Formats: sequence, structure tokens, C-alpha cells
Amino acid sequence: MKKIILMIALTTISFVQTSFAQTDSKQVLNEMLTSYLNLKNSLIVDNADSARAAARKIFNAIDNMPIEMLPPNQHKIWIKYSDKLHYDAEHIKSPVDIDHQREHFITLSKNMYELMKALNFNISDLYYQFCPMANNGKGAYWLSETEKIGNPYFGKQMLTCGSTKETLKAKQQ
Repeated sequence: MKKIILMIALTTISFVQTSFAQTDSKQVLNEMLTSYLNLKNSLIVDNADSARAAARKIFNAIDNMPIEMLPPNQHKIWIKYSDKLHYDAEHIKSPVDIDHQREHFITLSKNMYELMKALNFNISDLYYQFCPMANNGKGAYWLSETEKIGNPYFGKQMLTCGSTKETLKAKQQ
């Protein structure tokens, strides 16, 4: 009887720890996404200082991710993208000019999109948008919380250049 009670207790503790870890990891991912959107919005209004602060939050969120508690499939995805995101966030948070921030925002956005699409944790729709003139005419993508185009690559200079290419639907609760 004691063995059964002990097994039930251990199973319950394990379940509770996993639930808290998933909540913590979702919280960190949501903080990272919110910071990404703040970074994008800072670039739209040509505010390098605000972009730097948002990138610092992305950088810190990556460092604070409780990866050991992620489910195996999410752990593998996180490992694939976290270093890439970390690298670009580090460059954007450094004291550099806005053009350098925008260069790193290109790959940060590509990897953030891949992470969001693979993990499907967003609680509201996200719009994957594209500007054909960014990146020296090669084009570049970004994620947005609104369908309305606000171009982070050209800011006030070409605010509405771009179009929505895909909608990442909110995860059904």
C-alpha cells in the first residue's frame, strides 16, 4: 500500500513539475514573441534605442528558457533555432546603428517565424509579411500582430511597402 501511495505521489509531483515547466516555457516564449513585436514596432518608427531594449529582452528570454523541461519535440525545435535567435538579438542589442539592426532583423525574423510555426503556441494570429525592396532588393520577411503593413526595414521612409504572405492562426486553447 505504501508503494502505491509513493508511486501516486511521485507521478503527481512529476505531472505538476511538467505542467509548471510547460507554463514557464510558454511564458518565456510569449515574452520573447512580445519583445520581438516590440522590436519590429521600434524599427517601424526608426527608434534604435527602443529596438536595442527589445532585443535585450529577447536575448534574456532565450537565456532564461527552461529547456530541460520542454517536451522532446519542442526541445529539438528550440535547440535548432535558439542559437540563431540569440546571435541576432545580441547584434541588435549592441550599440549599433539602425541599419545594422535591420540587417540582423532579417534573419531574426526568418528564425522567429520558423520557431513560431513549428511550436504553434501563439495566442493570437500572427501575420508573416514581406517587403520586396528590403535586403538590397532581395526582399525580407517579418512577423506582425496586425494585418496592416508597417515596414520595419524602411520605417517612416516606406511605411506601407509590403504585403501579408501567410497567417499563423492562434493556437486553439
